[in-house]
Amino acid sequence: MKVIEVDSLPTDPLEALRELARADAELEALRRERVEAARSQGATWDQIGESLGMSRQSAWEYYTREMRRVLDESAAGSDLDEDEAMWVATEEVTRVRRRRRTSSS
Repeated sequence: MKVIEVDSLPTDPLEALRELARADAELEALRRERVEAARSQGATWDQIGESLGMSRQSAWEYYTREMRRVLDESAAGSDLDEDEAMWVATEEVTRVRRRRRTSSS
């Protein structure tokens, strides 16, 4: 199955590149959405990485990059020390895991 038929692209190479860039952004948004759905259904990073043809570590790094950036920015304006910030993060992860367990039961 082809996502884009070459014959459907504009004949002008620059216009074709613009169309491909738009399609790539759309596919990336769909991938991110599906990764989030897979994680919320309990898929592991190993499973996600395998499905995407990459390692677990690569998948985790790529698909959590934005979340980590937001957390870094949020922490930069905080007066929490490193231990306090780690405690807050650990508590949040625990809450998310509890929600997943109760929603899948």
